[in-house]
Amino acid sequence: MSEKELGRALLDLDAQKLAGLPDAREQTWKILERDRRRVWWLTALTVTLWTGAIAMVFAMLIAFGLLMPLQAKLRDDVQLARIGLTPADREVALHKAAIIFQMITVGVTASVGLLSFASLATLFLVVASRRATLRQINASLLEISQQLRELKQLGPPK
Repeated sequence: MSEKELGRALLDLDAQKLAGLPDAREQTWKILERDRRRVWWLTALTVTLWTGAIAMVFAMLIAFGLLMPLQAKLRDDVQLARIGLTPADREVALHKAAIIFQMITVGVTASVGLLSFASLATLFLVVASRRATLRQINASLLEISQQLRELKQLGPPK
């Protein structure tokens, strides 16, 4: 019996099928251990993706917060007179600001993509943890049913 079939049997809690397996308990614990590792890795991936996405969103907000006043100053003739920029320098600065704006826009697009991956990882984590929980519950119920069978075979207490 493969691990997948044993996992399905655990979910179905069909004790009659599992009773004939000599090492069902060992395979069950291997599957549960694999589930624990999978949930741990998915948790680490999800936390990493959400942390990266949130940091990227804040970085883009700060970048826009710094770029917008710069663009406003470059368009204000009074500010330019104070700074002492020539019209040629102004055009170069406006061109560079436009390039930075486009780069920040690409960053916003990337942060939206990272948020999407974080959401998808969260969905996978929820499904994996639910599956692992059901397998653990079913394995515990199987263990209890085996213990009850053993107690029944010993006979009633005197």
